[in-house]
Amino acid sequence: MYISTTEAAKKFNISKRRVQFLCKQNDIVGAVKVSGVWLIPDNAIKPTDRRKKIIEDSPVPSNVPDEPISLQEACHILSISTATAKNWLRLGKLIANEDGTTFQKNYILSLAKRIHSGEDNRLKSRRNKKSLKGKSIYKDYIYNTYNQSVIEEILSIKPNLTERELRLVLANFAVQLFYQSRGKELQNNIVLYDYIKKSPKHTIFYSLIANFIGVLEPIHTLSSDLVNALNHRLTFIKNEDTLGFCYISLRDIHQRKLTGTYYTPKKTIHVLIDNIINYTDLYSATIFDPCCGTGNFLIELLEQGVSIHNIYAQDIDTISILLTQINIAILCEDITLDILQTHFLCEDTLTNTFPQKFDIVLGNPPWGFVFSEEAISDLHTRYVTAKKRSLESYDLFVEKSLQMLKSNGLLAFVLPEAVLTVASHLNVRKLLVEHCSFPFVSYLGNVFSGVQCPSIILGATFDNLGNTQGCKVSTNTNNFTIHTNRHLDATSLAFHVSDEENNCFETISSIPNATFLCEENAIFALGIVTGNNKQYIVHEPKETFEIILKGSDIQRYGVKKTNNYIQFQPDKFQQIASTEVYRAPEKLLYRFVCEVPVFTYDDKQTLSLNSCNILIPKIEGLHIKYILAILNSTVATFFLSKKFRFLKLLRSHLEQLPIPFVDMSIQEDIIEKVDHLLLSKENIQQQYEELDEAIMNLYQLNDTQKQIMKQGISEKNLFLMEH
Repeated sequence: MYISTTEAAKKFNISKRRVQFLCKQNDIVGAVKVSGVWLIPDNAIKPTDRRKKIIEDSPVPSNVPDEPISLQEACHILSISTATAKNWLRLGKLIANEDGTTFQKNYILSLAKRIHSGEDNRLKSRRNKKSLKGKSIYKDYIYNTYNQSVIEEILSIKPNLTERELRLVLANFAVQLFYQSRGKELQNNIVLYDYIKKSPKHTIFYSLIANFIGVLEPIHTLSSDLVNALNHRLTFIKNEDTLGFCYISLRDIHQRKLTGTYYTPKKTIHVLIDNIINYTDLYSATIFDPCCGTGNFLIELLEQGVSIHNIYAQDIDTISILLTQINIAILCEDITLDILQTHFLCEDTLTNTFPQKFDIVLGNPPWGFVFSEEAISDLHTRYVTAKKRSLESYDLFVEKSLQMLKSNGLLAFVLPEAVLTVASHLNVRKLLVEHCSFPFVSYLGNVFSGVQCPSIILGATFDNLGNTQGCKVSTNTNNFTIHTNRHLDATSLAFHVSDEENNCFETISSIPNATFLCEENAIFALGIVTGNNKQYIVHEPKETFEIILKGSDIQRYGVKKTNNYIQFQPDKFQQIASTEVYRAPEKLLYRFVCEVPVFTYDDKQTLSLNSCNILIPKIEGLHIKYILAILNSTVATFFLSKKFRFLKLLRSHLEQLPIPFVDMSIQEDIIEKVDHLLLSKENIQQQYEELDEAIMNLYQLNDTQKQIMKQGISEKNLFLMEH
C-alpha cells in the first residue's frame, strides 16, 4: 500500500516539500514516481536527517547568527555556480533545510571554510576558477624582468601578507620609485620611515603616502619576515605600472577571481591606444576609465602626451585607486591634490559615477565579478543587460559606458571574444547594434596570464547608425578593412570575416526553403557527467560494462577504437540525460570541444561522456544521414567556425545553421554517399570531396565562393575517419 506526499508529511512531521526532496534523493526506501506524483510505502520509515550530522560535525564560526539563506547566497559564500550547487544537492553533497530551497548560514560558512582550507576537497576534481587560492606572479603585466624577480623573492619570503603588511610594502616601493623618478639616489631600501619622518607634511606625495598607510607603527614592532620583504628595491620604469604589478601579484588569487580582476598587459594597452589614435583625436578628448585598477591605461595616456586635465577614472577597490593617484603623482610633477581627488575616485561606476559625459570611455572592465544578492537586485532595476537570471559584469560596464558617452563618442574596451557570439550576451549585443557603429575590432587570442579566454578590443562609436563600413579588423593572421556596410544580426557579430567571406555567409543564409535544428526540430543532449570518471570508468571489458565514448573518439563518419567501459547506473551519475536519448535507435554523436563540427552516426545505442554530445534530428521529411552530411560539410564548417570561432560547439551555434529542405530523391544520393563513407576502407578523401561538392551545390554557391570557403578552413583538421 502507498500513501501520498501529504500523508507522509503528516506521518514524518515534516513539510510536504521536504518529503518530495527526500524522494528525489532516494532517501525514502520504496518511493516511486508515477505520472509525476510520488507514492510512498505506508510502512516507510522517516529517514535520518543528514543535515544534522553534517552541521554537528562542522565547526561553526563564532559570533555569526545562524539563519536561513537562499541558494544564491550559499553559492556566493561557496564560490560555486547554481548548477554546481544543484548537482551537490542531488548527490547529497549539500544539504538544504526542510523547505528544500534555503540553507543554514553557519553550515554554509563552515563548509566554505573547509573547502578553502583544503580540508574538504570536493572542488579539487573540477576547474572552479573562483576557488583558487594563493599568489601568482603576473609576468605579462610589465616587461622589466628585474622587477618581476623582486616580487618573486618577496613571495618566497612572505607569501601571505595581510592587507596592512601589503600596504607597507607597496608604500615603501612607492617612495623608492618616487625618489628614482626625481633623480634621487637611494641610500638604503627601506625608505618609507625616513620619508614619513623627514618629508614636509604639506607636499602632495606625502599626503598620498600618509593616506595610504595611516599611522605608521615603529619598525621594531614588525616581523623579521616583513622587514626582510621591505628590504628589496624596485627599478623605476617610466611607462610601466610597477606598483600595479606588485599589487596584483601579491594579492590572493581567490580575491582577484571574485572581483573579476584581470589587469591588462602592456602590449594589449598599446594595441587599444593605437586603435584610438588611428581613428580619432586622442589629445583634445575627455577620457574616462570606469574600472582603472592601478592606472595602467592612464600611464599609457600620459606617455602618449594626453593632458592629465582630460583624464578621469575610478575603481571600486580602495588600494587600486590610491595606487592610481600615487602613480600619477610620480609621473606628473605639477599635479595638484585637487585634480587627484576630483578626477580619480574610489566609487562603484555602475551605481555612482561622474555626472558629465565623455568623448572616450576606455579600459578593461571586470570579467565575472561576483555580486552580492542585494547588488544583483539593484542592478536588475538599472540595466537591461541584467534582466536574466545571471549577469556578467562586463556586459553591465558596456551598457553603463554607452550611457556616459557624448554623441559620436567612442567606447574602446578589452573584452572576452564571447561577448560577440555567446547567447547569454545577446542583450548587450542588441544595445551595441542599435546604438553604435564599429570603427575597429582587434582579435587578440589569449592575452591574460593563466586565463584560457580569447579576447578582443572592441571599438564602438555611439552614433545610432549601425555602420561597419571602414571598420579596421585585425587578427593573429590577417588585417583588413570592411569596405561594404553589413546588416548586423545581434545573434552573432562576426567582424573577423572579410567582405568576400561575408558574401558567402549571405548566400548560405538566404537559401530558399531553409529549415533549422531548433525547438521541436531536434533533441540535444549532454553526454554523461559521472562526477568521477576514475571511479566509474574501467579500461578493460567486464561483465555488465559497455563501451562509452569520449569526444576525442569521434571522427567524421566514424569512431576510433576505445578502451573505456562503464556500467550504466543513471541514478549514481552527477548529470545525465534520459535513458531514451542514449538508447535511441538512431542518433548523431559530436565532439563538444573542437574548432570544427565533427559528427558521426550511431545506431548501436552507444553511451557517451559529456565531451561527446548527442543530437537527434526531428525534421519530418529529412533523413538523419542527410543532416549528418550537412553538419560534416565544408559549408557547415565554414559557417559555424567563422561565425562563432568556437572551441565548444554549442546548441545555440547549431540551431543557426540553415539546412536546405530538399526532395527525398536528392537526399537519397546524399545518403548513399554517406553510407559509403561510414563503411569504406579506401578512397575516403575522394568520396568526402564528392559529397562535399554535392552539399555546396545545394547551397547554390558559385565556384569563387566554394574556393573562398575551402581556403578559409584549409588549415583546420577535419578529423575525417580513416577506416
